[in-house]
Amino acid sequence: KLLLQLGFLGEGILDELAGYCSEYLVHGVDVEGKAAGMEEGLVTVLSDWAKIPITYAGGIGTMEELQRFQKISRGKLDFTIGSALDLFGGELPYEEMIRNCKGFMNKI
Repeated sequence: KLLLQLGFLGEGILDELAGYCSEYLVHGVDVEGKAAGMEEGLVTVLSDWAKIPITYAGGIGTMEELQRFQKISRGKLDFTIGSALDLFGGELPYEEMIRNCKGFMNKI
């Protein structure tokens, strides 16, 4: 969040670092593992850029948050969900999440 606020994370740094990798895995460290919502500003910056594959991790803990992520990212980002899944003791039903994702992928 601080990097976004200070303007350090943007198109320039993403372009520069992209020369050294084939994809990004970006963690919203302020929200990761809390299932309390994603870092929407970070998701927006990443999806606006999205020149190489990007996976976002952090804070998605409900179906509503997953749908919001899909809307904000406009299908340009992948995501990971860990501790929020019922498989790992969380509240997010794995089977429902899979159905939702398949439905979303059919729309793009």
